[in-house]
Amino acid sequence: MTPGFRVAQYMAAVFAVTAASAFMPLWFADRGLSAASIGQILGLASLFRVISGPGWGTMADRVGRRRPVMATAAVVAMTTSLAYIPLHDFAPILLVAALQGVAASALGPLADSLALALTREGKMEYGPVRAAGSISYMVMTAAAGKGIALLGATLVPWIQALGYGLAALFAQLLPEAAAPPAAPHVRGGWELFRLKPFRLTVACTALIQGSHAAYYGFAALFWRSQGIGDDVIGLLFAEGIIAEIALFLRGRRLVERLGPAGLTACAAVAAIVRWTGTALAPPLPVLALLQLLHAATFAMQHLAAMMLLSRSVPPERAATAQALHSALGQGVPNGLMMLLTGFLYARTGGYAFLAMAVCGALALGLVAPLRRIAR
Repeated sequence: MTPGFRVAQYMAAVFAVTAASAFMPLWFADRGLSAASIGQILGLASLFRVISGPGWGTMADRVGRRRPVMATAAVVAMTTSLAYIPLHDFAPILLVAALQGVAASALGPLADSLALALTREGKMEYGPVRAAGSISYMVMTAAAGKGIALLGATLVPWIQALGYGLAALFAQLLPEAAAPPAAPHVRGGWELFRLKPFRLTVACTALIQGSHAAYYGFAALFWRSQGIGDDVIGLLFAEGIIAEIALFLRGRRLVERLGPAGLTACAAVAAIVRWTGTALAPPLPVLALLQLLHAATFAMQHLAAMMLLSRSVPPERAATAQALHSALGQGVPNGLMMLLTGFLYARTGGYAFLAMAVCGALALGLVAPLRRIAR
């Protein structure tokens, strides 16, 4: 097996779990938990992900090998998934969710870090490998929905455990990149914020990826209020993922031509157009066209961030950089933006998407500094 295939199958397992985990609130509800309790569980798990993610990255950099850290985290995550099964009460479920959040926070950032390191060494191409994760996410979303419709939400922890178990198995097969251990430092990864490219990368990710909060949290509700059926809503989400996959698989020349600043500019402009258009509740054909912009608002910005981190962060700090980028560029902003959009959607409906367009406009202001550091 090639290095790219081994990383791709690991990413596919991790993204399959991410898709299945979206159905965990149904399992919580089946256990008799209230909406408020479910929100507390999900919020705490997300908080622990943000706090613990950089620690996993620092551990991998200190050891100088990502594989054992990724395998250990996957085994712990699998164990916590199985621990859900006999539980019914709020407190033990909350504890298990927090532990699972800690373990799961290692998997995605370390996989991206490894993929970028192998790409730098000429052993694989990042885009097609990352596309395997997106394809897996799309397939598992459909499969888990069908399975739950037939067997109920009791299936969800079992799907999680299977996915994490496969991730642990595939982690044993991962290649290692040639990166020396990081020297111990009292301030650890926070030294990365001295690097202007790293600061700009985190800021751009926070604004552009954070602008998806209304989409992930309230698009389905908003579209349903427009009379769009659930089956069509599912197709709209799938369309966005297909556009993302197409860019990962076939967009190499375009990505190389645009570079980080050009990709960020496209993503920011696309966010302004996409979220403004969505807020205006357009006819279905127009909405379908807007969904194609997911290739820009998500995939282009993601690739821009990966290029910037790969070029600007020393190899011995790569895992820490990915973990910090995930926590501070995605975890914290997404959580805060989800709270904001929930407040706005309750009061203004679809006009909450206009706040997401503002995020795109703010990100556009960072393109000029990106062009200067890329010279």
